[in-house]
Amino acid sequence: MHRQPSTPTVTPRRRRRRQATLATAAVLVAALVHLVAQAGMMLRWAGWHPSMFRNYYWSDQLAYLAIASNAANGNLSAVEPLTMTGSNYYPRAYYLLLGLAADATSTSVATMWTVLGLAAQVMLVVAIGATCVLLTRRWWTGLLGFTPFMFGTFSWLVSDSWMTTLDSHAVLWGPFGVIYTLNGESVALCLAGVALLALLLVGAGRVPERAAWPVAVAACLLIGALANVQTYSFLVAVYMLAGGAAAVGLVRERSRIALLATAVALVVVLALGPAAGARVSPLAVLVLGLLPMAPGLVVLARATRWRLLWCVAAVAVGAAPQVLGTVFGILGGDAFLTYRESSSKDLGVSFEAGLVAAGVILPALAFIAMLGVRHRRTLWLAVPVASVAVWALLATNDRWGANQEPYRFWLDVYVLVAVLTVPLGAWAALEAVTSSVAHRGPADDPSRANTRPGSPPRAVVVVALVVVVAWAGAGIPDWIRFRADVASAGYLQLSSPLYVEGATISAAAEAGGGSVLTDMCIDPLFFKVNWGGSVAAFNRGLAWPDEVEALDQVLHMRASGVVDEAAARTAGARWLLTSTACAPALAIPATAERITSGEYPAHGADPAGTVTLWRLQG
Repeated sequence: MHRQPSTPTVTPRRRRRRQATLATAAVLVAALVHLVAQAGMMLRWAGWHPSMFRNYYWSDQLAYLAIASNAANGNLSAVEPLTMTGSNYYPRAYYLLLGLAADATSTSVATMWTVLGLAAQVMLVVAIGATCVLLTRRWWTGLLGFTPFMFGTFSWLVSDSWMTTLDSHAVLWGPFGVIYTLNGESVALCLAGVALLALLLVGAGRVPERAAWPVAVAACLLIGALANVQTYSFLVAVYMLAGGAAAVGLVRERSRIALLATAVALVVVLALGPAAGARVSPLAVLVLGLLPMAPGLVVLARATRWRLLWCVAAVAVGAAPQVLGTVFGILGGDAFLTYRESSSKDLGVSFEAGLVAAGVILPALAFIAMLGVRHRRTLWLAVPVASVAVWALLATNDRWGANQEPYRFWLDVYVLVAVLTVPLGAWAALEAVTSSVAHRGPADDPSRANTRPGSPPRAVVVVALVVVVAWAGAGIPDWIRFRADVASAGYLQLSSPLYVEGATISAAAEAGGGSVLTDMCIDPLFFKVNWGGSVAAFNRGLAWPDEVEALDQVLHMRASGVVDEAAARTAGARWLLTSTACAPALAIPATAERITSGEYPAHGADPAGTVTLWRLQG
């Protein structure tokens, strides 16, 4: 008798392996798409190399790179990075890592800036994709990992740019504009995103029970450690963490007393914040701003048998080095910290501008929250509500006493809100569409009902989902304009012949001590990165040298074509570097001693010339 061939049976183990393989491939594809979308334009630049620095708001970035340059040359001291004098309270951990990595690999600090910055972004994209897969249990959702960085601000509807310009130098733009710098802020936000996604998985019950609290504590420790990387990113991550945890506590326990206490605490912050900022410190007001989260955190801590305190302690331990150093600096009356606290002005976000710019993602948050209410899912409701509340609170900090660059907080919150919204939205939408809200393993809210009676029909949810996705897609023209803009801007070649030759002949200054003053055609930041020694310049918003007033006078006179030798002597500037290609030429003091010269060839639009090192008297 002829026997029909049997159909091979797919075992559960093989099925899981296949799903894992597909999910891994999807996540890797998302990472590749992100690199092409956010960095692919660089490959079209003639002669591009990872050491080429992006021509994108580069002044501050090169000041940060100077910290890495010092570390690569063995100087890890907390000093103003250009003159290498004074004190530096700016979080430096990442830039020290850049310098040490450059030294260990015998590469330039600019190369490590590109490599490590992109690596941090890829890590976050992978984390987003993996979180999508773990929450939805669908392998193809791993492809969504790159999408948060495509969201715009509807700027293309109200202007001819990809950004919304506010007062002073404040702007609003999408996450793509924040992460493109590859600086410490960008990297810190990537790490914060990874930590918050890990906590989202813990809250959703997607982490094994034994590992849940260790993962949560490790994520909180990472968020705390961000204080040593970049201040605003750290504060935003802490607010997102505290706000999200507090909202989970309030939604789970439904305590009217805790909700009332939250409202009262918010009123206290709004009422007392301005006075506290004027009498104590604007930074202290940012700590006060966490007060409305306290009632929800207490409720959640009690529900977790106070194990939540381990997370609080982890944040404190991670942040301690930078926070304590800054506090001691403020108490000691450090002039720079005093200036830095009071220097932020005209950088607020108007209600209309902030609402329009956030409009790309607000409907998605509302959609998720609606599903959370209908299906009684704690995270679906708590995270969107907390995200909007934190976003609004930090973006208006100029109105409750802190006044610390509200627009920067708006930008940073947008990045983290986008990172959380994509996996959370995919999870909520897919479960709602398929009516698959039955219990699947550990739940984020064991007391919830499986489905709330009266849930909207599947067709309604599908239509709402399509509308939300299409609305978010309407922000993509901003990204298209951004990509075209940065592609046309090109890159900075830090090591052009002028700066290489200038660094070479300035070796004579190392033995003599003191800093090198450059003429107006030799950018001190470019020169610093190539040379690595002390340069007579500083970034006013980063750190101050010992003799800031004298150096200010030197730089002011140099802009007028004159070298003030008396002020230079006080500021520690002992050398002068000039180029014959500079017009108008700097007036060389009659008492200056010519030490050595070097010729350099033409490069691009820059003509050939000769650089000369002079010793200033005194």
